[in-house]
Amino acid sequence: MTPQEEVHIARAKSDPEAFAPLYELHFATIFRFILRRANDRELAADLTQQTFLKAMLSLSRYEPRGLPFRAWLYRIALNELKMYWRKRREVVIDMSYAEVRGLSEEVGLPGQDEDMRRLAMALSKLKEDAARLIELRYMDGMSFAELGSVLGIGEDAAKMRTHRVLATLRTYLSPRA
Repeated sequence: MTPQEEVHIARAKSDPEAFAPLYELHFATIFRFILRRANDRELAADLTQQTFLKAMLSLSRYEPRGLPFRAWLYRIALNELKMYWRKRREVVIDMSYAEVRGLSEEVGLPGQDEDMRRLAMALSKLKEDAARLIELRYMDGMSFAELGSVLGIGEDAAKMRTHRVLATLRTYLSPRA
């Protein structure tokens, strides 16, 4: 977290109008995060607004704990998405080549179009929690510490879960799968 961000957070805790710089700083990132999962701009805008409203209302309870403020926002956004999808009983994963390049390299795919189709099929076989973990790590570029914070687990647990999901993906991608 930057010193400037710390100042904005301290001010916003006592004055809700001072939350605006934090909103402006993180809006685009949180909107893209939600849009990738919602695949609907209007819905993403609504859920993003709800995320920031909840963040502003609960800012007095926010504690940095050595992690970026954006990790806290991601956690709120993820909860908003979960509540929405729980009501609708569906999940959307939207991925582009640029976003999954690191993931394709991690599981040993050269990154050709056919490889991307195979990867998409393998991702669709994952349980929802495993797919979310992969999205946060590879598509949103979160560190293991941020990932742990968003998912409510420790950094080491985030590493272990990620490696287990990658092993599962490699199994799905093997010629026998």
